[in-house]
Amino acid sequence: MINKYLKAIKPILATLLLGFVLITPAQAQFGDIGTFLKAGADDAAILTKEYLRPYPTGFGTALNTGFTEAAAPKKLFGFSLQIRPSVAVVPADAKSFDISSLGLQKIRVSPGENSVSPTIAGSSDNGPMLEIFEKDSFGTEHKISDFRMPGGTGFGYVPAPIIQASVGLIKGTDVTLRFFPETKLGDFGDVSLLGGAVKHDVGQYIPGGSVLPVDISVMVGFNKININANLDLQPDAGATRDPNDPSIAQNSNPDFSSQKTTTSTNTFVANVLVGKSLPFISGYAGLGFQKASFELKMKGDYPISSYNPITPGDDFAVLSDPFSLTIDSDSGIHALAGFRIRLGILAFYGEATLANYFTANAGIGISFR
Repeated sequence: MINKYLKAIKPILATLLLGFVLITPAQAQFGDIGTFLKAGADDAAILTKEYLRPYPTGFGTALNTGFTEAAAPKKLFGFSLQIRPSVAVVPADAKSFDISSLGLQKIRVSPGENSVSPTIAGSSDNGPMLEIFEKDSFGTEHKISDFRMPGGTGFGYVPAPIIQASVGLIKGTDVTLRFFPETKLGDFGDVSLLGGAVKHDVGQYIPGGSVLPVDISVMVGFNKININANLDLQPDAGATRDPNDPSIAQNSNPDFSSQKTTTSTNTFVANVLVGKSLPFISGYAGLGFQKASFELKMKGDYPISSYNPITPGDDFAVLSDPFSLTIDSDSGIHALAGFRIRLGILAFYGEATLANYFTANAGIGISFR
């Protein structure tokens, strides 16, 4: 059953980490949330949260960059279409975690094993062997299973694809839109993205602002990306429902075709920008605040190994909607700087953000006015 879970969950974590691009399963080993569930929903939620912890900050920081190409908003009806992928660098202290410090209920690190395990952005080497114990009706513990913690991707970066369009409006304002419609990813599931930003010239409100040698503006933006993944986790061949399963009364006929994992990542960013635009090049710098949150829900019925003294190892219990969790990013102040080089209608962009996770953004597009 562990192998079934492993095969099923790999595409989910690949998509979460790489932002529906760079999905190359041979590039990394991905975590097995299904295996975590064998120890129960509580322990599974804790392990999943620690394993995925770099994701909200890394992906959120990557998505929050690249909203602007100059400090000055676009002129009225000015327009640009840009492709600007970002990459956030995961710091060393976010690439591993200590399992022994998590207070797990049923899981123990096997004797002689190092309790430090990679996060999804950490080393591709597997983590420690873990043992799962369950108590019988007399309070005696029995080992019911074990599994080795998965390694990370071995890729300490979190990329985010960005395609966006910007248009200039009245009164020194422009808006930027990011949109990726709900799209099926084969049998895997679907993905959608919505984002946007508004930038406004505040120099116009400063006395004598029209003669300032630089442009000053404020910008606020958001992103929301949803990824829904279908699962197909079935009981082992020959396995039977544990008659002592506490859920058997209210869920006597589980529907294993209902399995689905849903995720939602929401980000917010606000920047104050100062810069100068020349005919062929624009440069800007600024300070800002950003945050992000990541929510994951496992929905449906899941077969989970169960201890039955009569037929040990051959029974399964059922968990329905096992858990949901939310991970908030490391929010805070950041600094950024960037440029645009324009050759006719063709434009090249670059931006760097200094935050908890350093992020680089670059791309190409077309730009008018």
